[in-house]
Amino acid sequence: MADIRVGIVGCGLVGRQYAQRLGRLGAQVTAVADPMPERAQQVAAISGASTYAEARELLAREAIDLLCVCSPTPFHYEAVMAAAQRGRHIFCEKPLAENLEQAREMCRAALEARVMLGIGFKMRYEAVFARAKSMIEAGEIGRPLYSIFSYFQQAPPPERIWYTDYGAARDNIVHAIDLSNWLLDRQPTQVSARLDKSLGFNGEDKVFLQVAYPGGALASIHGGWVGSDYPPVAASDDIFFQIVGEAGYIAGDRAGNFVSATKRGIERGAMDPVDSFTAELEAFLGALRSAKPPPIPGAAGLLAQAVIDAAFESNRRAMPVAVDRRDYSV
Repeated sequence: MADIRVGIVGCGLVGRQYAQRLGRLGAQVTAVADPMPERAQQVAAISGASTYAEARELLAREAIDLLCVCSPTPFHYEAVMAAAQRGRHIFCEKPLAENLEQAREMCRAALEARVMLGIGFKMRYEAVFARAKSMIEAGEIGRPLYSIFSYFQQAPPPERIWYTDYGAARDNIVHAIDLSNWLLDRQPTQVSARLDKSLGFNGEDKVFLQVAYPGGALASIHGGWVGSDYPPVAASDDIFFQIVGEAGYIAGDRAGNFVSATKRGIERGAMDPVDSFTAELEAFLGALRSAKPPPIPGAAGLLAQAVIDAAFESNRRAMPVAVDRRDYSV
């Protein structure tokens, strides 16, 4: 596809980011949809796109090749299912769905329609995590056994109340879950979780997970939201991590500070930032143009959702919960 025609659903902060970058990458944003007309018009002005109130109307009226779903999580399911029914390729922001059942249906619909479904786990493209992955694949730390992620952000502002209704697990912690699945390169088998509500939101604001993988590998993931009276937590200073392998380790933070212990000794450095929105969209468009599988497929979103649903159940029952392969099979 030389000129990919794109529709964007959801014209908030992420929708604007997509519209700006897609044009630079050679795609044509021809239509946008948002229930708030003023937001739709602001994003449409970037490329001269047509505006609509919702996804189904856009899909019925516009001959697009790709639908980018940037709306809040509660609206992902309807938009993805509508796009699949119309035979349109889909790039969906994280998390894929509200729950595992929805996520399975969405992946199945895309598979049956023979359309690509990609997921916006943009942190995989950030320099420090991409470097960790390349070192693991090169065998520099041996087989990875443990991952540790600490991920705290300031709570969303009042105008983004749907975030706090749906909780931190599906907002920011889903990124750490995906990174752990990806870096350890295994599928989780068990989840132990504690979800706290200390800030007065409807959803959980703190998440503490232990995720078990085959071969004794284990991930410790904790984080969530801190209060508004906290010192500012910049987006690049919100994750600290360590991956421990049989023959060494990798550690660092999202800001790009990096340290590794391998047979070569201790190495330290700072990595330049990467525009991960551009990187993920460029990779997906490249796959679409060359008819290759999406670099981060719907299955990654389904797997992360299986962990999240198991975490909710573990917290409810106050005990570890198994993650069955059938839970994340389409």
